Amino acid sequence: MAEIFAQLGIDQTFYMQFAIFVALFLVLPPLFFKPFQKLIEARHQKTVADRERAEELVKQANAKLDEFRTRMTEERARARAEHERVISEVKAEEAKIVGVAREEAKKITQMSLENIQNQSAQLKRALEADVEGLALQISDMLTKR
Repeated sequence: MAEIFAQLGIDQTFYMQFAIFVALFLVLPPLFFKPFQKLIEARHQKTVADRERAEELVKQANAKLDEFRTRMTEERARARAEHERVISEVKAEEAKIVGVAREEAKKITQMSLENIQNQSAQLKRALEADVEGLALQISDMLTKR
C-alpha cells in the first residue's frame, strides 16, 4: 500500500492537508455560510414582506380610487339635479316676469288705443265744428266775389 501511495505522490503532507480540509469543512459552514444564508433568507423574507405590503397598498389605493369614483359620480348627479332645479326655477321666474311684462304691455297698448280713439273722436268733433265754420267762410268768400 505504501508503494501505491508513493506512486500517487501521497505522503505525510496529504494527511495534514486532509485534516485541514476536514477542519475547514466543519468550521466554515457555521462561521461563514450559515450567517450568510441567514442574511440571504432575511433579505428574501423582507422582499416578500415588502412585496405583500406593496400589493396591500395597491389594493387600498384601488379601493380608495373606486370610492372616489363612486363619490364623484354621486356628486355629479347631485350637481346635475341642483343645476336642473335652478334652471327650472329660473325658467319659472322668467315666465312670470315675461307674463307680467306682457300684461303690462297689453294694458299700455290698450290705454294707447283708447287714447288714440278718444283723440280721434275729439278731432272728428273739432273737424266737424271747423267744417261748418269753413263752409260758411268759403260760401261768404264766394258770395262776396
